[in-house]
Amino acid sequence: YKLIYQFFAACRAARLFIKNGSNHVHVHFANVPCQVAMYASAISNIPFTVTSHANDIFEHGLLLKRKAERAKYFVTISDFNRRFLMEIGLLAAKIRIVRCGVDLKYEGAEKETSNKIRLCSLGRLVEKKGMLTLIDAVAILKEKGKAVSLSIAGDGPEREQIENRINEKNLSDCVEMIGALDNKDVGPWMAKHDIFVLACQKDRNGDMDGIPVVLMEAMMLGLSVISTRISGIPELVINGETGLLVEPKDPEALADAILKRDIQQSLIDNAAKHVLSEFGRDVNIDRLETLFNE
Repeated sequence: YKLIYQFFAACRAARLFIKNGSNHVHVHFANVPCQVAMYASAISNIPFTVTSHANDIFEHGLLLKRKAERAKYFVTISDFNRRFLMEIGLLAAKIRIVRCGVDLKYEGAEKETSNKIRLCSLGRLVEKKGMLTLIDAVAILKEKGKAVSLSIAGDGPEREQIENRINEKNLSDCVEMIGALDNKDVGPWMAKHDIFVLACQKDRNGDMDGIPVVLMEAMMLGLSVISTRISGIPELVINGETGLLVEPKDPEALADAILKRDIQQSLIDNAAKHVLSEFGRDVNIDRLETLFNE
């Protein structure tokens, strides 16, 4: 039934492409959007490219070799993804890297000084975001007598489990759950904190983050960033250069990294420069346009 629906969606898309005089089709995500684009391309004889991210290849990667064969290029967001795709049989010549870019200006705004370690994290409350590991790290810091606070933004199926962990660890006085935020509110909320932490991990189904854009946003807003050695994250958060990295599911190591405040502060400017040069919106639009025009 899904294939029938996708076929009719592709017929409609192909008519629109031809009507509008399109000469190239580009879609994001290598699952259903790519399948519709692949069929529409076959019907209209208009070439297509696709950008693959994370879940669409790690957990729902259907017919990836066939899609890559039919696409002009199979674009992805990280070197890690490129290696993964080559390992499952995609030709290196078909794969290109174009980052998910951000369009923020780094101003290096000064923050109010505080003896308290002010942490924040943002993401859908699912297993792969590692929020339980972050809660455990805060518990370790509190046991050591450190003044620490954590604000978690986002919503999702693990919210109740996270709230229960906060209560189990007696952290209700220093950890708050603020729910989902509108995009316009993310910057002002982040700016109140010193360190952005995202303890990414692989979930039980094998899904994991690619390179979360929220890490780029935090870097551009002048926060120091701590994350984990997983997927393409080390290409953005270069340990000791643009941020700090620890192994996934290791709250002790995460707590130790949070305490390295002097090191973190020295990395903030490097982080913003790296985001601008490699993950900036304009540079990646140019990369994509080059592929379209080849």
